[in-house]
Amino acid sequence: MKVTAQWIADQCGVSRGTVDRVVNGRPNVAPEVRERVQKLVNEYGYKTPAQRQAARAGRGAHRIGVILPSWDAFFIRRMREGIRVAVHHRGLADVTVAVEELKNRSHRSYFEAIGRLEERGIDGLILTAPDTVAMAEEIDRLVAAGIPVVTCDSDVYESRRLYHVGQDMVRSGRIAAGLLAPFLAGGQVLVVTGNREFTAHSLRVRGFLDRLHELFGDEMDTSVIESVEKYELTYDGVLQQVRQNPRIRGIYMANESVKGCMDALDRVKPARPIHVVCHDLTPHARQYLEEGRLDFIIDQDFSAQTTRAVEVLAHTLRTGEAPRQSIEYIHTSILTREML
Repeated sequence: MKVTAQWIADQCGVSRGTVDRVVNGRPNVAPEVRERVQKLVNEYGYKTPAQRQAARAGRGAHRIGVILPSWDAFFIRRMREGIRVAVHHRGLADVTVAVEELKNRSHRSYFEAIGRLEERGIDGLILTAPDTVAMAEEIDRLVAAGIPVVTCDSDVYESRRLYHVGQDMVRSGRIAAGLLAPFLAGGQVLVVTGNREFTAHSLRVRGFLDRLHELFGDEMDTSVIESVEKYELTYDGVLQQVRQNPRIRGIYMANESVKGCMDALDRVKPARPIHVVCHDLTPHARQYLEEGRLDFIIDQDFSAQTTRAVEVLAHTLRTGEAPRQSIEYIHTSILTREML
């Protein structure tokens, strides 16, 4: 049987945070609770992540945990490639990486994956996660336990995370607005976003709408729908919006369900062209751009993001030095049909 902080918490009828406070010698725990928890800690020889990290430091190895979100395989392959590049081509021979790939996007899935990585003895964590209070509290718990956290692609702003690597999401949304603007005069624009709990999505939409307002003032009519990156929700949402609003001249796909959007447009067959801008050079997006059905793709390098996240975290684990900055933006590219 593996003895975990959660197991001890369940046996004692307390929260995992209380167990963390006891084993790390922090205050705000009732004496009788502290005694009950400490008894189990001593009896089963439980060691905190920080204690395991200190033991591993003697042999010069650093273990980094990476949580891959429940995303399309295209993105996961590139994130795994980023890990491989960091470990095998960037001089990180003393670093090992433990990967957990999520099957869904629930907080429970994240927390269970984090728990499994903690039991494997990670020294630091890289994750792409929703920007929620619960996630910020979990990151803060890890940091307090001696496990620095780097966020990748989507940030958790109110947490104590060490570093963030990703695309400048506000800027990418503003770029999308600038690309669509010449086609929108006298019309409407539809924005399709994923899950706004991920800051990557909410910031893109904010940048897009802010730039449209700068260009058109209050004259531009916009609609925003949330599809949680699901094909069916994207298809149904675009189908309904285009049927109800014949003045739609542009669609900003701020999420990955481009196929759902294109299939909906094929079904409606609008009388006038509807121009579409999306993110990320996925196989479907490339095909649509080659066919002239997409106008622009705003691309980012997921592999490079993950490589940098591993490099930054490895440097901190090796040296004990925090990075001089807290955010790093990876290069953004604008692709047209002629560039493929």
